Amino acid sequence: MTFALSSSVVFGHGLGGEVLPPVTIQDRDATLSIDVSPSIYDPENPEHSVTIRLFDSNTEAIIEHVSLVLEMKKDGEQIFKHTFHDEMGNLNFQVISDDSDEITIKGIQEPILRGWMKAEDQPLILTGPIFTSGGLYEYKVEILTIDSDDNILEQKVELEGAISLADIKNFEVSDSQNKVHDIQVISYFDIISDFNFDSNKVSFSMPFDWNQNLEQLSVIHEEIRVPNTFGEFLSTKYNAYVNGILMPDEVVNIDDYSFDDRTVHMTVYREIIKDIREEAIKTSDSKIDFKLETSESVQFPLEFATPDLRFKVYLSWEPETIRAGEETTFFVEFEELFKAKTKRGTEYDLKIIQNDKKIYEKYLIGNINSDIPNSHKIIFEPEHVGTANISFSDIDGNPLSKGNFIIVINPPLIAQVQEIPAWIKNNAGWWADNTIDDDSFIQGIQYLINRDIIIVSVTNLQESKSQDIPSWIKNNAGWWADNTIDDDSFIQGIQYLIENGIIVLN
Repeated sequence: MTFALSSSVVFGHGLGGEVLPPVTIQDRDATLSIDVSPSIYDPENPEHSVTIRLFDSNTEAIIEHVSLVLEMKKDGEQIFKHTFHDEMGNLNFQVISDDSDEITIKGIQEPILRGWMKAEDQPLILTGPIFTSGGLYEYKVEILTIDSDDNILEQKVELEGAISLADIKNFEVSDSQNKVHDIQVISYFDIISDFNFDSNKVSFSMPFDWNQNLEQLSVIHEEIRVPNTFGEFLSTKYNAYVNGILMPDEVVNIDDYSFDDRTVHMTVYREIIKDIREEAIKTSDSKIDFKLETSESVQFPLEFATPDLRFKVYLSWEPETIRAGEETTFFVEFEELFKAKTKRGTEYDLKIIQNDKKIYEKYLIGNINSDIPNSHKIIFEPEHVGTANISFSDIDGNPLSKGNFIIVINPPLIAQVQEIPAWIKNNAGWWADNTIDDDSFIQGIQYLINRDIIIVSVTNLQESKSQDIPSWIKNNAGWWADNTIDDDSFIQGIQYLIENGIIVLN
């Protein structure tokens, strides 16, 4: 028996796989999922597995005796369109991609709609030019039957979406100390080119037709993987640009789940592409230029979801720049997912790992779902300067409730102060009462630095900025000249000038 059904179309987009929104089929809400594994294009491995499941949205029970038409496209060109069938509603077929002229199918056909299906002891195999490059593959699924082979729907249900096979490229870049790092760019849309790294910026391009019908586009997703040893490019915030246009903050997402590298996601959705099209075309109508740069501003909190999807973990710290020898207060919050947000106690392990060695470890008791974050104070030693992983594990006693953030421990800015010449103190007094100008005073401080009377680290210093010296520093200089405050208090003001680029080191 069949039921009349209004034709409906559901759209989606996935990265190697996706679960589409529910759609009503006869007397139930049904959900379709599609998955391609592996989700990476590798010319050395031409085999992929495609799985399509139709299941009840409420009970998650598989819907059996499903016949469907699957059409696959790449760059608007049809790759294939065939009817498939599976008695158990869990369609699985193998894809072997090659450079032959046509696609061949190895399997059997059911007798009613001639849908391709696996033989009793043999998999269903499609061989031919199918997954021949990385990027976005669009698909359309038409549901023909459910529940029994002859229950043919009078009005078909159509579902559309796109899955991506990642195209991966590796590049070597050098930091300010000429140390070489490997940066990996993973494109889920098309093949990238024109990669460049300059100081704190990564840029690359990709073919893109800005004049296309953007309603057929869901999302453009790019990933930049940065090794956790590349401290200069590990920032709490990144700015992303498309064709020179600054993107909203939500386009960029930082993922520190891996201990070995950071993944920075750039996810540009259709509505953003539509909004910027007119301006972007002025740069090029046939390509899209990406740029990712570290931001001078700090964005807290960092966050991750635990692999078991029990918790979301948020992290921030004060002061914003972590320095060896100075106390850093870390703030961590645990929020339960998919449960009532009731404040309660918890326990967890905090570890800081550097170069595969634990440099800090502590068992802690704190709160979940609290408005007040858990806090913990740590002072890093000078030998800890560099990048490190701060991990939280066994949250609430669950071994899979864990995760990781990457932090950068900076050296002390001022490591040593020798005896300061008397004429510098005279200069400070004259500067405080405006007898000499700012430049003359700064020249005296630069003399101290260049003669190693004040020894400083050049790591992570700001570039020179055109700005006034704060009045409190001039007040400090006058009090220091009068011996009202000691050398260390005066040096704090000098440290501020160096950190903010007012004093530039030679």
